[in-house]
Amino acid sequence: MSDDPLLDKMDALLKKHRGAGESAHLGPPAAAPAPGQPPAWLPVLTDVIERGTPPAATEAAPQPPAPAVESDAPQAPAASDALAEQLMSELAPRLSEVMEKQVAAELRKNIDETVTNLLSQLDVNMREIVREAVAEKLKQPRKPAS
Repeated sequence: MSDDPLLDKMDALLKKHRGAGESAHLGPPAAAPAPGQPPAWLPVLTDVIERGTPPAATEAAPQPPAPAVESDAPQAPAASDALAEQLMSELAPRLSEVMEKQVAAELRKNIDETVTNLLSQLDVNMREIVREAVAEKLKQPRKPAS
C-alpha cells in the first residue's frame, strides 16, 4: 500500500470491519457486494443507517426490489418536499434556540460595552459640572458672619 502509517492503520481498520473475506480486496469498496458475498456492515454514502449497534455480519440484508423508474419519478418531488418539511419542522426549534442564545450573548456584550462607555462619559461630565459649580461659588464674595 503506502509508507504512511496512518493509511496503514486505516486500511487495517477497514479490513477488520469488512471481514476476512474481503481482506485481499485492495481497491475502494463497491457500492453493492458481489453476488454470494455477505454485505459489509460499514455503510456507504447511499446507505441509510440508524444509531445503535451495527447488524451482525452473518445477517444478509434483504435485496430491495428493483426500482421502477416511471413510478418513482412523480413520487420523488413529493417525498423530497415532505422530507424537507419534516426536517424544517424538527430543526426550526433547535435553530431558533441556538440563534436566540447567540443573539442574547452578543446583545449582552454590546450593552455592557455601551453602559461602560456611558458611565465613563457621565463621570467626566459630572466632575466637570461639579468643578465649575465649586469654582463659581469660590468666585463669589463671602459675606462676613455677624
